[in-house]
Amino acid sequence: MLNYFRETQEARIATPGRRIYNYASGAVVLAVMAFVIAGLAPAWISWTAFAVSCLLDAFLTRKWIRADALRDYRARQPG
Repeated sequence: MLNYFRETQEARIATPGRRIYNYASGAVVLAVMAFVIAGLAPAWISWTAFAVSCLLDAFLTRKWIRADALRDYRARQPG
């Protein structure tokens, strides 16, 4: 399990684009929550934004882990 967490963390910060995505994703969720707390948006929007963010993060992280593993495997192959 610790190996999975390490791979997940490494995949999320491996490139500048991935780091920017993570910060932007967190900022969007926080902004939506701020609108809900301020009364400018209904609460279901906050839960929906959070759920979509979690699902997208899980999908992209798994994709990045597979891509990084394949790249590392090909780099170790002779020739």
